[in-house]
Amino acid sequence: MFAGKGAVVKDFRNIKDLIKNSMYCSISTITKDGLPHSSPIGSVFLENEEGGYFIEMFTKSMIDKSKEKACIMAVNTSLFFWLISLIKGRFNTHPATRLLVTLGEKRKITEIERAHFQKKVKPFKWLKGYKHMWSTANYVRTFTVDKVIPVSIGKMTKQLEQ
Repeated sequence: MFAGKGAVVKDFRNIKDLIKNSMYCSISTITKDGLPHSSPIGSVFLENEEGGYFIEMFTKSMIDKSKEKACIMAVNTSLFFWLISLIKGRFNTHPATRLLVTLGEKRKITEIERAHFQKKVKPFKWLKGYKHMWSTANYVRTFTVDKVIPVSIGKMTKQLEQ
């Protein structure tokens, strides 16, 4: 766990791998009416210990969200990861984590960011839904990480929390 901008992240590699192994993440914000709202985002990229970006395509409630707080949750969706963990009766790494973040500005995607995104969705390129969902990745939103909160799952994660 870490807190504060510029903090050294003890488990940065594990958190980055967790995000990489998530089919999608979710981002939660508060609407202008004061209601909680969660959106799926399949494209979170943690660039360094301080933050990253996500592809902003289906997050209509986030139009004016720069400098606002949000929570990004990533869950390892690997069937193999869960099967091995359930057999062993414990997780070797946290199965999920929450990133408490401050949102940056929405901006045009760079070619490098587009290449990272395309690499992630390339296995689905031959499917009909690919064109509908991922062919128009034109914008990203940056974020800075304020705090990381690993998800606790009782005895399965107890040894990770010491």
